Amino acid sequence: MAFSMTRHARERTTARNIPPMIVEMIVEYGDSRECGAGARSYVLTGNSMRAIRKVAGKEIAKVIEPYRTQKAYVIENAGRIITAAFAYTH
Repeated sequence: MAFSMTRHARERTTARNIPPMIVEMIVEYGDSRECGAGARSYVLTGNSMRAIRKVAGKEIAKVIEPYRTQKAYVIENAGRIITAAFAYTH
């Protein structure tokens, strides 16, 4: 599925150093949940990483793994990426 990025998403992903390819991988392979007003939140999980390794290989998965461990997430609504960030836990 092709997604477009809002201006806000482009600014945030640049500021947070989350490349567009990683955003696409999170949406394509990540687990999602409803987060209100029709928006969905996507995050990489162990199952996501297994699927990525199967499709793209171990080397690509190694590049993507830090985004899982740092809890990167993407918010999408109606085919548009709204934002991407890292979840901070205290």
